[in-house]
Order: sequence, then C-alpha cells, then structure tokens
Amino acid sequence: MENILYPAPLTVGSKIAVCSLSAGIKSKYHPRLDIVINGLKHRGYQIVEGEFLRQNEPRTQVTAKQHAKQLMDFLLDDEIDAIMPPMGGELAMEILPLLDFSAIKNAKPKWLVGYSDVSTIACALTAKCNWATLHSANLIQLHPDEKDPYCLQIFESLSYEASSEFEQAPSTYHQHSKPDYAQNPNALFDHSVPTQWQCLNYTDKRSIEMSGRLFGGCLDTVGLLLDSPFLALHEFKKHNASQGIVLYLESAELTPATVARFLLSLKLAGMFDDINGVIIGRHVTLQGQDPGFDYRQGLNAAFGGCLFPVIIDADIGHIPPNLNLVNGALCTVTADVEQGKVLSASVVTKLA
Repeated sequence: MENILYPAPLTVGSKIAVCSLSAGIKSKYHPRLDIVINGLKHRGYQIVEGEFLRQNEPRTQVTAKQHAKQLMDFLLDDEIDAIMPPMGGELAMEILPLLDFSAIKNAKPKWLVGYSDVSTIACALTAKCNWATLHSANLIQLHPDEKDPYCLQIFESLSYEASSEFEQAPSTYHQHSKPDYAQNPNALFDHSVPTQWQCLNYTDKRSIEMSGRLFGGCLDTVGLLLDSPFLALHEFKKHNASQGIVLYLESAELTPATVARFLLSLKLAGMFDDINGVIIGRHVTLQGQDPGFDYRQGLNAAFGGCLFPVIIDADIGHIPPNLNLVNGALCTVTADVEQGKVLSASVVTKLA
C-alpha cells in the first residue's frame, strides 16, 4: 500500500486559501464571511481569497473550468498550507474530470477542510493522491466566538504532527434549527436537542468495536461516485486491506426512499464488502411522502443482516455538531450498546 500523506501542521503564519468549489457566496452572507475570515486572521493565519469567492452569478458567468483552474492553482501552490471553502456548494463533482491528479500527487499535501460537497473533492484527494483530508464543520460555521468543542477541535486537528492521536466522544446536545447567517451574521450554535447515537443492527447488550482507515462524506454526492474512477472505493479498500475501512456517510437532502436506493446501489456494487463498520450521521428528512416507509426502514433495507456494526445518528453532517474525521487516518470506534442505543462511545483517530 502507499502511505497516507499528512499535510504539515498549521502554525502561526500558515497560509490558507478560502475559495469556492462550485458556487460563490451570496452577497447577503458576505458580512458572515468577513467575520469568519477575520477570525482566521486573528489566529495568525495568512488568508488568500479565491477569485470567485464572492461571486454568485448565474453558472454561465463562472464555469466549472474556471473553478477547476482556481482549485488547481491552490493545490499546486506550495505556499498554500490549507484550503477552506466557506461551504460546499452544489456541483463540485463537475470539476473532478478537470483536475490533474498526477500533478496534484506530486505537490505538497494541503489540508482540505469541510463537509457536504467539500467531501466530493476531499475524498478524491484521499483516494487518488493519498492526501489526508478533514471532514468537519465548514468555515462559514467557525465564528471566532464559537465555543463548540468540535469546531475548536478543527484547529487542534490541523496543528497535529503525523503519528499524533486524538480522541472524541458523542455530543451531549445537537442543533435543532439552522442559523440564519444573513439575518444574524454573528449567530453561534445553539445545541439544545439531546444527542442519542444508535446501533442499527445490534439490539442486545454488548460492547462493539470497529477500526480501520476512515473514508466517507456526503451520500448525496460521494455516494454517486464511490464506484467511479475519481473515488474508487474498491481500489482504496484493496490498498488498505491490512487495516480495513471504516466508512462514514451523511445526507443533506435525500428522502428515506432515496437513501435506501443510494445505499442499496452501493451494496449491489459490493461497496460494503470487506469493510469493518459504518457510521451514519443524523438525517434531516426522517419521513418521506410514503407514511409507511421512514428513514430507519431505508437504512434497514441496505444494512439489515450486516455482520459489521452500523452506528447511526452520529455527529456527522448537516445537523451539527460535526466530529473531526480525517479521511485516510486510522480510527478505532468503541461503543457500549443496549437495546439499540449507544450508552457511551469513543472515537480515537491516529494520523498514521
């Protein structure tokens, strides 16, 4: 196997590129953008803004080719230490065939940070270039006054040397409503709903463990690409057969039936063969048009009968907070479960 390449730790003076991947930030969010960028500057980072960051014009005005060139320029610039898109966007997948992965693989590794459609590019960098990437809250959520420990963990995670290890646990509470950054640019998280991780396929009392190299992202986008040459999960599994894979997924907009179709298509393609476990994030839409088919049934359609552990309603994705998950890193998840509920859990990540 080829070794996972960990970007150099961020320090005071490190240079971060803030750019869009498929759509710029609308003007109503520019005050929030200024706040989070100033927050990075106050931490001592140098900031380079992408050319299209503040442009949200019709797609014909800023093309996929332009977005791809901008990203390539940052990926190949050895003065850049990390790339932090403010948010995911919608169609980052259209720039994948325009990226020169051979050239990227020969460049200095850089952290790519975020979730949602950011994971489309992050997974490609990990699968094709062996770069570790960070699935976490997006930059737009990182207000300088934010005290959420998972947000603060981002800057810790980006400062670790290779071979470092860190531990995380389930949140106590999670977010109920989405902050309106246009109306309140200084909005902070208000985690008020009790968090309860669950185990989909074990209902007795037991301790479970899954370990392997982390890989995953947003099912809405990454799920369509896992069998493509850009993510090639089969190849990634083969190259890391000695450790195995822990796959994590979350969804933004999919109905329960669509979740089931996505996951079943991956199952039929053999994507769940020879993996050590699955972690699924909290889901936005629990009930679709069919009152007789809910989100839990959609998951059971794909994972019912699986021998590996399946943890659901975890701190991943579009219902914050977000665990810091390093694609490519070694991870061990342990949990005590009873009656399908996770009573306690630990997520230990090693940059090895």
